[in-house]
Amino acid sequence: MRNATGLILVWLAAAGVTLPQTGPAPVPKPGEATTESGASVPAGAEDKAKTADTTEQSPLPSPAPTPSPAPRDDADTVPERVTSPAETPNAPATERGPDTPAAEPKADAARPLSEVKPEPETTAPPPPPDPAPVSETPEDLALCVRDLKAIGADFTTEAEIDGETGCGIAHPVSVRRILPDVALQPEATLRCETALSLARMTRDMLIPAAARAFPDRPKLSGIAQASGYVCRNRNSAEDGKISEHAHGNAIDIAALNFGNENVPLMIARQDDGTAEAAFQRALNALACLYFTTVLSPGSDAAHQDHLHLDVIKRRSGFRYCR
Repeated sequence: MRNATGLILVWLAAAGVTLPQTGPAPVPKPGEATTESGASVPAGAEDKAKTADTTEQSPLPSPAPTPSPAPRDDADTVPERVTSPAETPNAPATERGPDTPAAEPKADAARPLSEVKPEPETTAPPPPPDPAPVSETPEDLALCVRDLKAIGADFTTEAEIDGETGCGIAHPVSVRRILPDVALQPEATLRCETALSLARMTRDMLIPAAARAFPDRPKLSGIAQASGYVCRNRNSAEDGKISEHAHGNAIDIAALNFGNENVPLMIARQDDGTAEAAFQRALNALACLYFTTVLSPGSDAAHQDHLHLDVIKRRSGFRYCR
């Protein structure tokens, strides 16, 4: 039997007969649908598939357009005007963007040079005014009076001087001797601070410098002053700023006394190599360590024969020395 079956298969192969690749199509059961390939689909699945396909292919509803709000009446709602390149012939369109304003032509560009007016020259601001007169506190005044006594000055405190047009001293002192062995001739009325500055300069600098410059002269015995307190303007002018002498802040020195010898102060030129000129230049310089203003002899037309010293307060500790 097996041999017969094998012979039949050989014969069929030789005759070119082939067996079908697939078996018979299955018969669908009642209530089932088939696909294009013949596969069965359970009942109800086809309707679900059609519903899914319809859902995926249906376009979403377009949202309703949002109406633009009506513009307000205020200036913030007015859009800024953008200048197009065509409106600015002098500027190419490729060199500026839509947010760059068009360059305005210069007013003087199209005008002849003869019609262009030069800009007005600016002037420097005026210098700041001098500070107000100093008024000591009771504590500062007590300390100054104590130091002036300790250094050996001969003086008396006076009543307030209430002068006119801004003159006066709240707590004046009248000085007769600036040091025990150095007289102030004649007696001078000053603020205590001015007197103390002169006493310290005389003790620390003036006496040693004079002894060094004039070893053959007697010791310094007196200072000849030309002006203490006096109610006047600067340089005795008819108008202008009031002088520091009118506040007791200044003293003018005209000469120095060595025993019975009176030696006037001099204009010390830089090319003068005498001991007198060297001493005068030293006096002009060292005075600026004790006073905030020093006008030496020859510094201006009003100071040819005396040395002006004052203690005016300036900003940042500035000192004026000539």
